[in-house]
Amino acid sequence: MEELADDLDNEEESQAPKKKKKENEIPNVATQGKRKRKSKWWAHFSDTEDSAFASCKYCKKLIGCETKNGTTPLANHIKRCKKYPPNLDTKQKLIDFKGETLVSEDGTVETVCVPKLWEFDQDLCRKKLARMLIVDELPFVFVEREGFHEFCKALNPLFKLPSRVTATRDCYTLFIEQRNKLKISFKNLHSRVCLTTDTWTSGQNLSYMCLTAHFIDDDWNLHKRIINFCPIVGHSGQLIGRAVEKCLNEWGLKNIMTVTVDNASSNDLAIDYLRRRLNIWESSLLEGQYLHMRCASHILNLIVREGLKELDLSIMKVRALVRYVRSSPARLQKFKTCIEEEKEDSKRLVTLDVETRWNSTYLMLESAIKFKKAFASLYMKDSSCFKELRKLGGGLKEEDWKRVGSFLPFLSVFYDATLRLSGSLYVTCNSYAHEIYGTRLMISNNLGDEDEGVRKMAAQMMLKYDKYYGNVDNINVLVFVAVILDPRHKLNYVDWIVRDSYDEVKATLLCLKIKVVLQSLFDSYAASMPKSKTSSSTSISSPTFTQSRTESGGKIDLQQLMTSKYERDTGCSLTSVNKSELEKYLEDACEPNVPNFQILPWWKDQARRYPILHNVAKDVLAIPISTVASESAFSTGGRVLDSFRTSLTPKMVEALVCTQDWLRTSRSPLIIEENLLALEELEKG
Repeated sequence: MEELADDLDNEEESQAPKKKKKENEIPNVATQGKRKRKSKWWAHFSDTEDSAFASCKYCKKLIGCETKNGTTPLANHIKRCKKYPPNLDTKQKLIDFKGETLVSEDGTVETVCVPKLWEFDQDLCRKKLARMLIVDELPFVFVEREGFHEFCKALNPLFKLPSRVTATRDCYTLFIEQRNKLKISFKNLHSRVCLTTDTWTSGQNLSYMCLTAHFIDDDWNLHKRIINFCPIVGHSGQLIGRAVEKCLNEWGLKNIMTVTVDNASSNDLAIDYLRRRLNIWESSLLEGQYLHMRCASHILNLIVREGLKELDLSIMKVRALVRYVRSSPARLQKFKTCIEEEKEDSKRLVTLDVETRWNSTYLMLESAIKFKKAFASLYMKDSSCFKELRKLGGGLKEEDWKRVGSFLPFLSVFYDATLRLSGSLYVTCNSYAHEIYGTRLMISNNLGDEDEGVRKMAAQMMLKYDKYYGNVDNINVLVFVAVILDPRHKLNYVDWIVRDSYDEVKATLLCLKIKVVLQSLFDSYAASMPKSKTSSSTSISSPTFTQSRTESGGKIDLQQLMTSKYERDTGCSLTSVNKSELEKYLEDACEPNVPNFQILPWWKDQARRYPILHNVAKDVLAIPISTVASESAFSTGGRVLDSFRTSLTPKMVEALVCTQDWLRTSRSPLIIEENLLALEELEKG
C-alpha cells in the first residue's frame, strides 16, 4: 500500500508542471477572486477599485462589466477602440514590386525590382467607380448588376460595392469637387474667357442651354470646359441672356472676350443684353463692340444647303438606290452579294443622307460612287429596284456617275473647311480668313464650270454667301486681327485678302476698320500693363501746340510748332523716335509658312520681345469661330437622357455632362455603336 501511495505522489508531481504549462498557454483568461474569467475579452482590460467597471488597457476608458450585462460591452468597445493596434490600420497591404534604375561604378545601367507595399483603399475605389460611371456614360443601376458584382469579387473581395443611390451621391460629390477646382483655376486665370452657347430640346421635352468656356492658360495651352448645362423656359434672347448672366455670376467670370452663337435672331438680342451687362460690370473690351461672333460652320452649312435645294436628278437617283438598299436586311444582303461578285473591296457600306444635313449628302455620294458596279448589278437582277428607279427615269448610267463625280470635289471643299473650323482643341480663328474667303474663291471659279448642275449650284451658293459676308458691317474684325497675329501672314496678307474679295469702297472701309481695331486693342492692353513693361514699347509723339507752350514757360516756340505741324501733315519725322511694339511686329519678317506651324508655342516664346502683343494674342487666339463645342454636348446629353434614364433630374444631367467633359483625358468621341463590319469579320474568324 505504501508503494502504491508513493507512485501516486510521483505521478501528481510529474503532471503538476504540465498543468501549469497549459495554463500559461492561455493568456486571455483572468481571475477575480476565486472565480475564473473564461471570456477572451478580459485580456484587454484591467480591474478597477469599482468591480462594476473595467479599464481598457489601450485608451484607459472605463467600461461597465456587471455580471448581468456579460462581456458584450467589452467586446463592442474593443471593436471600435481607436487605440487598439488592429484598429489603427484596417487597410490590407500586399507586396508589390516597382522597377528602379541603378547605375553601377563602372557606368552600367541596370533595372531592378524593388518591393513596395500596396494598400487597399475603399474610398479611392468608390471614387474611381464614380468616375467610370460618368466618363463611360453607364447607368447607376450598373453597380447592382450580378455580373459586375462577380467581377469585383474576383478582383478584390474586400471592396464593398455601393448601391445605386450611393453611387449617384458619389457622382454628384465628384461633380462638386471638380467644379470647385475649376473655379479656383478661373480665379487665378490672367487671360480673358471666350464663350460658345447653344440650346437643345431633350427627349423629356425640356429645353437645355449649354455654355462652354474657351481660354488659354499661362502655359499657353488651349482649354475647353463646359461650365453650364441647364434647363431654360424658352428660346427668346432675353431669357438666354439672363441665363448666361446667371452662370457667369455663379462662376465669377467677368472678363469675357467674345460669345460665339449661331445665326438665330434671338441670339442677337441675347448678345445685346450681355453687352449691356458687361459694360455695367466695366469688364468689356472696347465697350463690347466685338462681343458677337457668328458661327462660321453654321454659315457654311446654310450656304451649301442653299446650293443643294434643287437637287440634280443624278443625286436623287443615288439617294433612291441607297434608300432601297438600306430599307431591309434582305435587300442589304443582296447588295453585299453583288459587291462580292463585282469584287469591289471597301470596308464601308453606303450610308443614307439626312436631307437637312448637307454633309451627310456628301458622305452618301462619296460612299456610293465606290459601288457603282454593284449598284448596276443589283438594278439588273432585282425587279423591285428596277421599279423604284423607273419613277426617276431609269437606273444610273455612266453619265450620271460622272455628274456625281463632278459634284464631289466641289462639296469636299466645304466639308473639309467645316471640319477644320469646327475644332475646339486647337486654334481656329487664325484660319478663318483662309477658309471663308477660300470657299468664296472656289464658288466663283465654279460659276463658269462646264456642267450646268455645278454652275447652278455655285450661283445659288454665291447669293447666300453675299448675304452674310457681302456686308462688311456684319463681320467681326477680330477674326482678321487673329490672322494678323499669325506671324506667317500679318497685316499685308489680310489687306490683300480684303481687296481681292470686295470692291474698292468696301475694301477701303474694311481695311481702315481692321487697322483701327488693331491699334485700339494694342492701346487698351498697353494701358492695363505696368509702365515699366510698356515704356520701351510705346512711341514718342510729336508735341502739340499746348505742350510746346507749356514747356517753354508760357511762350510760343515757333520752330517747334512748325516742326510739329510738318510731322503731322507729312507723316515724316525730323527727330529719332522709338517705334511701337506693334510697328516692330508688323515690320519684322514673317515666319516660314510650314503646314504644322505651332502658333501657341511661338507666342509663348515672344513674351519678352512683344510683351503687350503677347497678352493680346493670348486672348484673341482663344476665340472659337463655331458653336460645335456646345453642340457636341447635346450628343452627350442625348445619350445620358436615353429612353431608360428620362427620370434624371436636370441637376443630375448637368452634373453628368459637365463632369464627363472635365474628367475625360481622351478627346476623341465616344464610340457607342459597334462596328458591324468588324463584328462580321470576328464571326468569320
